[in-house]
This record gives sequence, structure tokens and C-alpha cells, in this order.
Amino acid sequence: MTHSEFRVQSSEKICRKSCGKLLQRTLFAGLFVLSAVLVLFCPQAEAQTFKKTPPQSTEKRIADLEKDVLKLERQVNLYNLDALPDYLMLCDKKIPIFREDVRERLERELFQMLENKGLMTIIVKRYFKYLPMINEELQKMSLPSDLVFLAVTESYLNPRSVSSASAGGMWQFIKETGKKEGLHINDTVDERFNVKKSTRSALTHLKRLNGIFDNWLIAMAAYNAGAGRLKEAIENQNSKDFLDLYLPEETERYVFRVMALKEIISNKERYGVRIDDKELYKPIMLAEITLETEQEIHSNILAKAMEVSYRTFRTYNLQIRKYRIPKGSYRINVPVEKKDLFIKNLKNYNYIAIL
Repeated sequence: MTHSEFRVQSSEKICRKSCGKLLQRTLFAGLFVLSAVLVLFCPQAEAQTFKKTPPQSTEKRIADLEKDVLKLERQVNLYNLDALPDYLMLCDKKIPIFREDVRERLERELFQMLENKGLMTIIVKRYFKYLPMINEELQKMSLPSDLVFLAVTESYLNPRSVSSASAGGMWQFIKETGKKEGLHINDTVDERFNVKKSTRSALTHLKRLNGIFDNWLIAMAAYNAGAGRLKEAIENQNSKDFLDLYLPEETERYVFRVMALKEIISNKERYGVRIDDKELYKPIMLAEITLETEQEIHSNILAKAMEVSYRTFRTYNLQIRKYRIPKGSYRINVPVEKKDLFIKNLKNYNYIAIL
């Protein structure tokens, strides 16, 4: 970048900041003026309102007005191009947001996700529901904590999700890849929908991809497009920098969506996604029990042993696809607080053994 180009870019940035601040001050001033006009010049309307609702104290009205100002401020900041820092971090990789092409690709995903605040609210609440379970597996395998956002991108953390391409589960495995990573998939059991087992398999797959490319961004891209396609792109384009590779649009957007979701979830209040702690879903904590049955059983036996409804049992064990389970060994997820009770109750069935 030449000195003159740098001066132009700096001037543009200062101009954007000044315009943004001016817009904020103008909007806030307008809001306060409007409030004052309503109070001073519309006493009849105010009186009629008070007939229907109890009078509010001055402090309450000021507090409500301040909330409106904060809401307006968030809306102004949301589309302010200077709201983002110069860099974002993903798996310890610096993402240079000041680069015009990088910023454009990121903002496409960022703004698209923020268009649906209801969906983002659900995603954030699911994130905190499944984070402890996924983090536990990440720590066991000494992998970057940011890989959780790949699962967020894949399925919005809906473990029952099935794509148009028949990829299934929270990590959206296709059958072929799932089997290669050790998942049992047949008519009775489909472990792509087992949240604990599929998480381990997905992280194993990602670790293998990173071993091939030694680059987590390219490993994520390969998770989406396949290792072969990334190898071909690297060889033909003579670059191992994800940001400089020309890839299928879906794959490029995929990795930038991971970045965008991390940015929104990590700074949710900044982006207007405000959730009280009491409104978050209870974190899911599951123990994994391996059992073997010597004969075909009805899966409701396992629900009864947990002393939960059949729906609750299936929610924790989406991998069980049929009511009747053939003899064999199975991994069963049990709420941590029900583990001892489950093991105790299973002793009443002499044809079921805990392994």
C-alpha cells in the first residue's frame, strides 16, 4: 500500500467513524426531543393514557427511555462498518478483517445471521446447552475450543438435523464418512445422531484433516468439501492460505459462517442478542453406558430403567431408530444424575449386562 493510498484509507475510516457518531447523536437527540414534545404538548393524550394505565414515575419513564436509547445504539452499531475489530481470531489464526475482500465475505454471513434474531437466540441458547459436553471431548483430545463453532454452523446444534444431501446429526455426517470414523449405522442404530459418539468421531476426523494440511481453516474447509478438493486447490493455486484460495462458494461461505457465528455468540449483547442467564437452557450432562443384551428387547425397557419418559430417553439416544433392539452391544446415553439408578435397575433384567 502506497503512502497516498494509506492516507485515503485512513481518511475514509475517520469519515465513517464521524458519520456513525453523528448519526448516533442525531438519532438519540431526536428520541429525547420527541419524548419531550409528547409530554409537553400532548397532555390530553397523556391523561387519556393514564386513565387506562397506572401513572408511571419519572424514574420509570427515564429508565424506559434509556432502554430505547440502548436499543437504538445497538441497531446503529450493528451496521457500522467500524463495529468490527481489525482482526478476529479463529483456532489461534488471525483473520485480517481490515482486508476489504475478507471483510465483505465476513459481513455477508454476519448480517445474514443477524437478520433473524429469533433464530440467533435459539442458537445461542443451544450453544450453552451443549458447550460443556463438546468442551469435554475437545479437552480430552487437546483440540482448539473454537471447533465447537463448526458444529454450530453444521446444524445450529440440532442433533436431529438431516440435510437435503442426507447428512445427519449435530455434525452432519454422511453415511460413508461416518462409517469411516467408526460410527455404527444400520436400520436399528445410527450413531450419527448420538451426540457424544458423533462428537468424538467428528473431532477425530477434524484432527486427521489438520494433520494433512497443518491449517485449521483449511481443515474446516475440507470437512465441508472433502480433503481431495482442498489438495487439488492447493496444488493448482500454489497457496496454503485459506483466505487466498479460490474454492467453491459454499465452502468459502462455510468457513466464514463459522467465523461470523463465533463473533456473534462471543459478543451476543453487542449484536443485540440479549438473554438473561435464567433463560438459558440447562446444560446437557450425559454419562455413556455400554451394555449388551442377549436377546431382542423393547427400547422402552431402557427408558423405564432410567425412570424417564420414552420421549426423554429417545431425546438422549437419538441413535436408537426402532422400538425393538436386536441382541448385541449398544452405547446408551444416560443423564449423569440417573447413572447409578439406571445401572441398579438394569440388574432386574438378567439378559442385559453392563460392559
